[in-house]
Parts: sequence; C-alpha cells; structure tokens
Amino acid sequence: MKNSKSTFFLLLISLTLLVSIRPALAANQYSVDPGAHFRWDATKYYFHRDYFGSGNHLSYTHHYFLEFNFTNWAGSSGAEYLNGTVNNNGTVYDGELSHATYYFGTPSQSWVTEIIDIPGTYPVHVYLICNTEITQTTKPDLQDLAASSWLTFGESPTNNFSLTGTYVDGDETDIYTGNIRFNSDKVLSYVFDEMVAINNTIDVTMYIERYTWTLDYTAGTPSSPTGGAIPGFSIISIIAAVTIGIFIVIRKKLVRHLK
Repeated sequence: MKNSKSTFFLLLISLTLLVSIRPALAANQYSVDPGAHFRWDATKYYFHRDYFGSGNHLSYTHHYFLEFNFTNWAGSSGAEYLNGTVNNNGTVYDGELSHATYYFGTPSQSWVTEIIDIPGTYPVHVYLICNTEITQTTKPDLQDLAASSWLTFGESPTNNFSLTGTYVDGDETDIYTGNIRFNSDKVLSYVFDEMVAINNTIDVTMYIERYTWTLDYTAGTPSSPTGGAIPGFSIISIIAAVTIGIFIVIRKKLVRHLK
C-alpha cells in the first residue's frame, strides 16, 4: 500500500510539472523571438488615363510604413500578443502586434485593391505575424477566391502564394497579378497586388492600381537555448527525466519484491 501511494504521488508530481510547463510552451507559439525588429514599407501607385485625350492623366504614389520592436510576450501564456514599440507611419506608441491584417493602420482600407481585401464576397485575410493563420485562413481564403472567380491560385515554394488571371469584358481586358510571401519565421515579407486595365480597341493602358509591401526583418534572440520552456531545461529533457525517475522507482520495487 505504501509503495502504491509513492507511485501515485510521483505520477501526480510529474503531471503537475507538465501542466505548469504549458504556458511556457504557448509563449513559443510563434516563430519570432523577443528582440525581433520589423519594418514594413508599403507603396500604393495609381494611374488613370485621361479619357478626353488632353493628356491630363491622374497619377499618384503614396508611401506608408509600419515598424515594430518586439520586447516581450503579453500575459503568462503569450499565445496571442507580442508586446513592443509601434511606429505607425510616424506615430510612436507602446502596443502589441499579432493577428493584425497587413493593411494595419491604414485609413479606410485605402491601401487594398479590389482583389486581396477583407470586405469582398470572398475576403482574403493576410496577417503580419502568423503561426497557424497561414494554413487555416490565408491560404484557404485565396483558394476560395480563385475557385469562385477567373483567377488562378498557386504556391511555390511553401507559404509563397500567387493569384493571377486575365479577364476580357468587351473592349476591356483586366490583368491581375498577386503575390503574398511569408519568411521562414512566418512573418509577412512581401505583398504585390496589381490590377491593370487595357483598352483592346486602341491598345492602351487605361488604369493601373498597384500595391506593394516589403519587409525589413531582424530576428530576435530565444529567451534560452532550449526555447524558453524553463530556463536551462527543455520540455523533452523534463519529460525524459520524469520518465526515467518513474522507471527507477518501479525497478527498485521489483528488485525488493524478488529478494
């Protein structure tokens, strides 16, 4: 009876250790580490040809940037937010960044063309810093849009998505080219979102709407060489140690019984 109690308490301690480790594991949900630096530079270019032939074409280029310095995880689990300093096109404040779409901070979603967007019938959600969102949201959204339109979806290599197509409507041809790319840390590294309309009758470009987003990224430093689960110990090491401990106790009991 005494030996059974010892085994029970050892198992209880082991389970308690594993449960206590869970928040630390959640903090490693994202591939990025504290100290990481992000800067996304965006450009929107718009051209619209003068229909009256006077040469007064409408054309402009707008620039926007979003900068973020990741300092620490939010809360005990760190499963949802990355704390840090945000520079939103010149406005600096302490904040968090995670699960934010790629046109974060832009006024009235004016940076988004009619293809890669949120309000559309088949919305596409693109996140700045991802984990499961790429495969669970962004990729399916792109596939749904392609399946329901004249666009074609592609992926090569992994997490580098393309969306392209040509649509002819009377004397106008619309050509769309889209690319969304994530780096190895699952951070949005590039967006190219362009629609070009050509007048087939006179073979001239009527309008261009192009939106690009590029990333300048410096990786952070893990909180410990083992990934930050418990300082100095990895989760695999802890499980192995607990397993070996249980095996040794059981083995000693068997030896005593056999003597």
